[in-house]
Amino acid sequence: MISVPDRWDEVADVVVLGSGAAGLTAAILAHDGGAQVVVLEKADLIGGTTGVSGGMPWIPMNRHMAELGVPDSREEALGYIRRLTLGREPDPELIERFVDVAPEMLDYLETKTPLRMSAPPTFNDYYAHLPGGKPAGRSIEPLPFDARAELGREWATRLRTSPHLPPLTMAEGAKYLRGDAAPDLDVIVRRQESDVRVLGPALVGALFKGLLDRGVEVRTSSPARHLVVGEGEVLGVQAEHDGRREVIGARRGVVLASGGFEWNAAMVKAFIGQDLDPLSPPHNEGDGLRLAMETGAELANMTSFWGQPAILEPGMTFEGRPMVQMGTVRSTPGVIVVNKHGRRFVNEGVTYQDFPRVVANFDPVAIDYPNEAPQWLIFDQRVKDSAVILPSVLPGAPAPDWIYQAPTIGELARRTGLDARSLEATVDRWNEQVAAGEDRDYHRGTTTFELHMSGETPSPARCMAPVARSPFYAVALRNGALGTNGGPRIDANARVRNYGGGVVAGLYAAGNVAAGVFGPAYPGGGATIGPALTFGYLAGRHAAAQPPRSTM
Repeated sequence: MISVPDRWDEVADVVVLGSGAAGLTAAILAHDGGAQVVVLEKADLIGGTTGVSGGMPWIPMNRHMAELGVPDSREEALGYIRRLTLGREPDPELIERFVDVAPEMLDYLETKTPLRMSAPPTFNDYYAHLPGGKPAGRSIEPLPFDARAELGREWATRLRTSPHLPPLTMAEGAKYLRGDAAPDLDVIVRRQESDVRVLGPALVGALFKGLLDRGVEVRTSSPARHLVVGEGEVLGVQAEHDGRREVIGARRGVVLASGGFEWNAAMVKAFIGQDLDPLSPPHNEGDGLRLAMETGAELANMTSFWGQPAILEPGMTFEGRPMVQMGTVRSTPGVIVVNKHGRRFVNEGVTYQDFPRVVANFDPVAIDYPNEAPQWLIFDQRVKDSAVILPSVLPGAPAPDWIYQAPTIGELARRTGLDARSLEATVDRWNEQVAAGEDRDYHRGTTTFELHMSGETPSPARCMAPVARSPFYAVALRNGALGTNGGPRIDANARVRNYGGGVVAGLYAAGNVAAGVFGPAYPGGGATIGPALTFGYLAGRHAAAQPPRSTM
């Protein structure tokens, strides 16, 4: 935090920090409200965390639900969310604000920008079996976006894409998961060659195109170092660009939309208290959180993160840093997960947000964290022959050296350092329960997410299979993070709350930099992106409506 300079290098009405879903939306609304806007992006690529994501905002009561014939209501949406938050949300009123404004936000973006969305017909709420949950429709996805044609080759090459997900829509991917069709390799190749984006890159591309059409300037490689504060209000930012520092005034406000802090080891240790392996861009180092804390912001959700059990493939990097990949194979029938003692500890098919919650369990008798990473995926040759372990480990291909394999479970245990008797007993008990048709320990086959996107009702018969066919395999599973969920508390217009009461004048926050409005809960696919878009929308609209400071 620095004091007001004698001279500003530049003055705008609204300065937005970050170019993910929240930042781009805030910039669009601020511009449309009559503000002169500058967007500063720390990375040299556009898109932030949204650019590597599935790009599916979770929006109750959105207009695309009618296309699927799925009804929705305010009461159902609020009841469902509250059933999941269990009172742990930072501000109950913000849940209502989200549900009321999100459909309006979506209609605005689809009307005023190139963004077009559709509802995958089998993408269910993650807890659709609970009251208010829906079998489809609340998680929507962008239509494919021709980045090269819409943005031009130069900007298209500066648009982040995902290292985790193939260029298939969720609707296309669901057909493969259901077994209706194999992945269309021709479509994948064509999209890669012509630079047609889907999922998160498509969402970012369409919103970014909307900014370019408006003439809004977006500067990459421009990290914000300090906020400029005078007489208790945020007046601008000090940023770096082209090797020099600039002080940019903001007549109407500064919007923090710079992502979480999962790549900042010191912050992770201080707030989360366990090691994380991020799946997000390496630039998410808590810059926005630090800026907010310096102003005296009130914080919430600081121990929470968006989890995703992950696998580290040796040599895999992303933007110059080692990168883990999604360990979604854990829920495949015939895969079990064991802790460092060789014991199962969770239903392997629960949501990626719920799975990590049991990782931090403490055993007060043994004085031990028995489930801490790495855990181990254990499976047999049948799974190896039929399942995609990672995009580089396909069915039928030889297992790479970093995947442990052995002719017996006992030998597999010895090679991984697990206790052989314990692992053998675990596998024997699992196989007995498969034969009996019931997972009496952790209830495999009873939660909606276990057959996510399939349109089928989970059951033990569909979700369980034995670990019986030699050779046997083991893969280390790590504590992956899609992002962090803690940050400054915000009000109904996305203004940052002050720890001493009221708000920090001139400062807004949206996306993963802010305290998540659902607390630690994750109602469905895109439960981070829906609020990011919504509160980015509110931040940009409110900031633009403020009277400009005439002293700049």
